[in-house]
Amino acid sequence: MKTKDKLGAGHLINRMGKRYLKWTAYGLVLLFISILQSLPRALPEIGHARPILIIPVAVFIAMFEGPVGGAAAGIAGGILWDLFSDRLFGLNAFLLLIICCACGLMSQLLIRNNLISSMLMAAASLFIHGFIDWCIYDLMLENDQPLNVLLWYTIPGFLYSLILSPVLYLLVYQMFKWLRNVE
Repeated sequence: MKTKDKLGAGHLINRMGKRYLKWTAYGLVLLFISILQSLPRALPEIGHARPILIIPVAVFIAMFEGPVGGAAAGIAGGILWDLFSDRLFGLNAFLLLIICCACGLMSQLLIRNNLISSMLMAAASLFIHGFIDWCIYDLMLENDQPLNVLLWYTIPGFLYSLILSPVLYLLVYQMFKWLRNVE
């Protein structure tokens, strides 16, 4: 018993267990948000727009956890989103990997992690993802009316998601504080 205490095995196991707790909590939040986003009547539509909640949540996790944690959150959120969508499998995971890794890197090196900077990062992420998604699925695949899709679905969905982002930031912030106290 004393040998394990000298080696610090108990401390290592305790630390690893808390790390698993943190990423399990983040994974459950991403799963809940992706299910909430995918259910047809879970969130009300405004016009024809539905909010995209998984991008802000993954970005906020990335801002708290850094580039490696952000990449993990981006891939996990993107794969969950791809599982529940009828789009090309893996595209959302790839885009969120790049976006969240960049957001985590910027939050560590360039900006402070507060509500305003997080809203700016979420807005930029939603805009980049929405623009790439619109270009690929509506312009390149020759949708009949790509401008109508942009004006009636993409832009209102972007604004709707941005309006709900402060609530999501507070959720991730409180969870991060709680998990930091547990560690």
